[in-house]
Amino acid sequence: MHFVKNRILRILFLLIISGCAAPQPEPEKFPPPPPPPEPIPFEISEVSIDRKRFDPSKGEDVTLSYRVSRPAKSMIKIFDPEMKLVRELFLENPGELESNYVRWDGRDLVGRTVPDEAYFFTIEASDFHGNFTFYDPTVISGREAFSPEARFDSGRHLLSYQLERDSRVNIRVGISGGPLLKIVLNWSPRTSGHHEEEWDGMDESDVIDVLNERAYRLSVETVGLPENSIIAKGNADYDYFEYKTEIAPDRPKKPERPRPKAKTLGLGPDPMVPRRMGPEPKFRLVLPSGIKRTEDGLPIVGGKTPIRVILDEKVKRYITEERYEIVVFVDFEFVTEMEEGFSPITFLWDTRKLDNGEHILTVNVVTLSGRVSSGSLRAVVQNRLE
Repeated sequence: MHFVKNRILRILFLLIISGCAAPQPEPEKFPPPPPPPEPIPFEISEVSIDRKRFDPSKGEDVTLSYRVSRPAKSMIKIFDPEMKLVRELFLENPGELESNYVRWDGRDLVGRTVPDEAYFFTIEASDFHGNFTFYDPTVISGREAFSPEARFDSGRHLLSYQLERDSRVNIRVGISGGPLLKIVLNWSPRTSGHHEEEWDGMDESDVIDVLNERAYRLSVETVGLPENSIIAKGNADYDYFEYKTEIAPDRPKKPERPRPKAKTLGLGPDPMVPRRMGPEPKFRLVLPSGIKRTEDGLPIVGGKTPIRVILDEKVKRYITEERYEIVVFVDFEFVTEMEEGFSPITFLWDTRKLDNGEHILTVNVVTLSGRVSSGSLRAVVQNRLE
């Protein structure tokens, strides 16, 4: 009996040993869990406008559209060309993929129609977790400088040119190596495409037929506007200079935001155009009272004739505060300059070295920021022959 019991135990031990040595089934393999989804970037995209030009005085408006990647509160701010706030528009964005629309009627913070100029807008959005994002076209576009070719049709009195992008345009006419004679366009905003500007071929004072001067030169300079710029036209009550200095001078300025180095295009950290957006230094030339004239009405001068330069009263204070100089030409040749201008100022035109006969006196007033205006007069020199 003991023998049988031991034999059974031995068999059981062998079965256990053989079972442990038998190959075990491989455990079932499961694929690794997927990585957590990337968070959706909080951003503004697909920004556009339905028109580039509009006339608020006729009840026209412009629609701004954009998308925000998450539900958010949005604020649209309209700015003028010197980055001063014009209007704030608010919008509650209803959903992640919804297009958002807001209309601007061309009015400022207190309901006044904005003056004729180019405006741009920023978009600032905040989601419900406190995240912030923005769209600011001034840090990604604008300031691109180029010089398009211009053609003048003397028969139609039209100067034509082509713009690759929305830009400010400056068209000046002068004598090579001599004075500026005419500003056809003074950094005015224009949309991309073909343009024609009226010019009758005369100088600023309407006394010189510029096209008859062999040495005349015409230059066209342009600087790109920020993308999605809006040009307002039609305000006949006041211009931009009057608006910014007298009507709405104290307004918040757009916060500075860094501009990517790849977008500066060598024009420096500050916008080029706003520095030149002050008033033109308009002026008039005044001869002595009681001066004699020819049958054709030309003044007769001789010896040292006093000429007064008087700035337009509307711009006098601003031009004087900025500082300016006065440059004098006779028959398009440089004669003298006065580096510290003030108004009124008198200089003596010394005609004693000129031949008797008709001559042209041209004066350029040049501000420290590079704005120039021109005035000319024709006069008959009569000096006694020694």
